[in-house]
Amino acid sequence: MKHVVSISLGSSSQDFEFTTTILGSRLHVRRVGADGDVGRAAELAQQWGDEAATLGIGVDQDSDALMGVIARYNGSATLTTGTRFCGILQEWAVRHAQGQMAGFFDNARVLFLSGLQDYRVALAMSEYSANLQFADPALQLGVPKLLGSLQALQLYSDGAHYVKDWSLPALLNQGPVKEWARFVVRKALQKASVVVAPIHLLDEYGLEELAGKTVIASNVSEARMATLHDKGVATVIDGAPLMHGHSLGANLLEAMVIAATGKHPEDLMEDDYLEVISALKLEPRVVYPNGFQRTSRFAFVIHPLSQEYFKKLKPIDMLSQVSPPVFMNSLERILAYTPPFVYSTVTGIESPTGARAEGWLISVGGTPKEIMRHDPEFTYRRLLDAAAMAQRLGAQIMGLGAFTKVVGD
Repeated sequence: MKHVVSISLGSSSQDFEFTTTILGSRLHVRRVGADGDVGRAAELAQQWGDEAATLGIGVDQDSDALMGVIARYNGSATLTTGTRFCGILQEWAVRHAQGQMAGFFDNARVLFLSGLQDYRVALAMSEYSANLQFADPALQLGVPKLLGSLQALQLYSDGAHYVKDWSLPALLNQGPVKEWARFVVRKALQKASVVVAPIHLLDEYGLEELAGKTVIASNVSEARMATLHDKGVATVIDGAPLMHGHSLGANLLEAMVIAATGKHPEDLMEDDYLEVISALKLEPRVVYPNGFQRTSRFAFVIHPLSQEYFKKLKPIDMLSQVSPPVFMNSLERILAYTPPFVYSTVTGIESPTGARAEGWLISVGGTPKEIMRHDPEFTYRRLLDAAAMAQRLGAQIMGLGAFTKVVGD
């Protein structure tokens, strides 16, 4: 029987052990927590390094703590951090959720708190939505700026190593620039419908930022799941599967794969990981901390039906009373050229089954008279602009109302 041990910076109160069989190999699996003490984690790695066949290190990827533990390790057990497997598990979880809950991520507004760490998830998510944002500059460098595309993230990644050790001057780092960066991230969280993050990065955010959100993370403990419940999170998609009632982090699961296959970590192929997932019939966790919730998003295009609708604005109503009719006729023609805008937001729609919907009424400026006076291409251009606006807002479907439907047909 081979021994597999995972050293975690998490609480030792969550330690566990069990015995299982993978690909014909009998494994004794143990998780050992260091209670947040990096020195203790290094000591545990030394303690188990000569007893275990493989050793997983569950410390934040690319952190100084992880480097410190690895640098002090000189045991005989094969060492792994699960970095590669974590990306595979997270992508697997996203695709599983999209398949099980048809269209769940379609055109979702997704915020990545660490796009570099979750790059594989970003690639998968880009197949379902173009509304991706990345908070790497704000959280890593304190720069109050978000990245708005995969291409921007790639450019940032290519240049990040040049500024890895750069930090804001002390005065700015403690002052308005740092607070501005925090504000930018908080506003982005409020607008997002899906948040992808290493779970510890969500600790400083609360109900205002996370209520109603879908959180994609890995190895979410029961304690953190309770915290996410209190923060109003709707759905948690966890790439770390359950085995024998315990959530297995990527580092532990990869250590188990290495022990079962007898392969060196560098020789493992993606098919090796997927073979184990299939053999054990594992599934990612989809948890609803506050009960099942699913909110779909729509947009609906409207327009003023007559000149009387313009008079709902007090200044125009007052002018119409003292101006000749030509004023309203001219105003009607001018407003037909205005770009689409969000007239109102619609919330609170819920069916008897519990399904929810929210959306936006998007107005184009032309009255029926103006719509019919112009050629169809005139209206088409405005409808396409409205569709682009709806996509940016996160709508999954757009309806055409009144005369926009007539022209749209």
